[in-house]
Amino acid sequence: MNLFFKYNYKLTLALLFFIISLFFTLPVFAAVPDLPGAATAVADKSVEIEAQYLYYDKEANLYHAQGGVIIRQEGMELKADKAVLNQAANEFEAWGDVLLRDKTDYLACRYLKFNYKDQIGSIRDGRIFIKEKNYYITGEHIQKLGQNEYVVENATLTTCDAERAAWLIRSRKVHVKKGGYGVVDDAVFTVKNVPILYLPKGVFPVNTKRQTGFLLPAIGYSDKDGVIVKGAFFWAINRSNDLTLYPEYYSERGIKFGGEYRYVLNEQAAGDVRASFISDKLVDDNPEDYEDADKERWSFGMHHFQTLKIGSTLKADVNLVSDNEFLEDFPATFSGNFIDELDNVDSKTETYLRSLAIASHSWEHYNVTATGRYYQSLLRKSSDETLQLLPEITMSALNQPVFGADWLFWRMGTDYSHFWRREGETGHRFDIHPQINMPLKFGALEVIPYLELRETWYDLSDRVNGKSDGSESRATMAVGIELKSVAEKVYACDWWGMDCLLHTMEPMLAYRYVPDVDQDDLPDFDRLDYLPEESNVTWGLVSRLVGRYPDSTSPDRFDYHEWLKFQIGQAYSFIDVADGIRFLEDDQHASNFYTQLETRSRAGGFYMKLENRFDPYENTNELMTALFSTSNQRGDSLSLEYRYERDLTELCTGVARLPLASWIDIYGSIRYSIADSHIWETIYGFNYHPQCWSLDFSVDEERDPYDLSFRLMLSLNGLGGLETGN
Repeated sequence: MNLFFKYNYKLTLALLFFIISLFFTLPVFAAVPDLPGAATAVADKSVEIEAQYLYYDKEANLYHAQGGVIIRQEGMELKADKAVLNQAANEFEAWGDVLLRDKTDYLACRYLKFNYKDQIGSIRDGRIFIKEKNYYITGEHIQKLGQNEYVVENATLTTCDAERAAWLIRSRKVHVKKGGYGVVDDAVFTVKNVPILYLPKGVFPVNTKRQTGFLLPAIGYSDKDGVIVKGAFFWAINRSNDLTLYPEYYSERGIKFGGEYRYVLNEQAAGDVRASFISDKLVDDNPEDYEDADKERWSFGMHHFQTLKIGSTLKADVNLVSDNEFLEDFPATFSGNFIDELDNVDSKTETYLRSLAIASHSWEHYNVTATGRYYQSLLRKSSDETLQLLPEITMSALNQPVFGADWLFWRMGTDYSHFWRREGETGHRFDIHPQINMPLKFGALEVIPYLELRETWYDLSDRVNGKSDGSESRATMAVGIELKSVAEKVYACDWWGMDCLLHTMEPMLAYRYVPDVDQDDLPDFDRLDYLPEESNVTWGLVSRLVGRYPDSTSPDRFDYHEWLKFQIGQAYSFIDVADGIRFLEDDQHASNFYTQLETRSRAGGFYMKLENRFDPYENTNELMTALFSTSNQRGDSLSLEYRYERDLTELCTGVARLPLASWIDIYGSIRYSIADSHIWETIYGFNYHPQCWSLDFSVDEERDPYDLSFRLMLSLNGLGGLETGN
């Protein structure tokens, strides 16, 4: 059973004092001349004052406005029954039905007084509405004691529109101090005016900007971990660096220490580093369940992205854990936010945890990329036998003319790879792969003959099975020709906003020849280490339907949408050699016959994709997939997927959501194995969501092995939620 309470009280109070701060720092109108009885006056270039009666008292140096007072200033509008400006005291007062509108936010009160020099003032019976989050905030007495210091008495907050709010927070007193911290006294969370939760005193940051302080804890329970308490301290080091420390207490495991450091070097460079450590008592107490784990467990992660002015890019994504069961016990380790329990790395489906580092630079016709890849096994205790690529350097020359000719082109790829592991064969590989091609145009037909050369060298170590001394090489070549064409026709139409419809037919025919070369002594690092003999022809056809939509704002601009795409293709080999990809056996000359149909609506409410691979020798389908999804603006949605792989699986999945009314939806999903006549998993539930809160309940039933769980989440708009489950 898991129980977490996420209470975002600090955010709502931060927004309260942010809008109050906006009000108290509004520019004050300048003095108007002596205009008794005037209806309108312009105080200065940016301020306009309207009133039924506008008068200047020279002796008292007061400006009086009464009766329908309106003050406008750069998008702000203040309405009141009466207003007085004391120029000598640098303050003004407003009475009656005072209403301040600043863009989409409103402040209403009975009385307002403000000293615009000392930045102090007060409001009585104030009510604030913030449209973006639909916040309603009230305070019986709000005082501004100085720069960034406030006291609010008898404050309330809600996001409910109804006069009798479904939920409300009441607080006797809140004191926001100069350092950006607030102290709350006697805060009560109520539902339909019934007290539910009481907080006698609390300290929290209220600055809407990044602010050093403690984050609210999360509390929970599970059968395996026991009582769970998660806390965090956030340190805003400066504008471009911050650090979060988050200790987590597990009654059955111990204390897990974690930290996350985030940095921004400049507009082109940013990243984060995170790590955690726990001395896990559960590993010591249950060694039979943790055969691949030690008591001292840890994780380390890093992300970095940088673009240099010279056109280079740097990227790093490092993810490491102490053992292959760490992510199963702590699935949120590499999530985007340490509090976010939903963005997880799925250790049940992933076989490796990947780390990657890339540096690249591009010129007009050339590109250089250096890559390092490290794989940590999530299945075996050790990754000593896992092959790593540290590093790979690729240099590419893009297609460009030979000696300036417009009919002959060349390109080349060069690759250096270092394959490494603690146990097993390792080595260096250098591969150079130039090509020369000659594109020819014959009307609508394009013919591209080409010639490829390839030389590959190896320097190997830890050779096995009595193979050679570690130095190997391979020389091969390929020659081929491609024929491509596009036939198209445009149909004038007036359907669904289109003014014309384009239909294309794009046939392709290619032949490729690769001679048989001796590769028996080469290692088996990846696909490049074995290049099968080839003498095959490949044909294909692509057909499209593309609609054109005129832009109503400009007659010369158009939008295009691909309504339908259909593909078919097959390859035929003239030799009895299997390549392990298209030709799986030596005596098979024809590959699987491939077809695919894809269509989607322009608004995105309908999508369908059908794919099939047919085996002509077995006269049966090797692969069939069908995906259908539809949705509408009301919120109805349906998705159905069918997948068949011969001798592997035949599975059907369905997901649906149906709004019964504007305030309640029902939803469900099912995974059914047709091959086994067995339901793998069903999920069903409902979401009840009136205006300012929601309740989501779902049941998840897994059948293999059987496991029943439920989830209940209560969410309050603007505050967060309370979630339970098992």
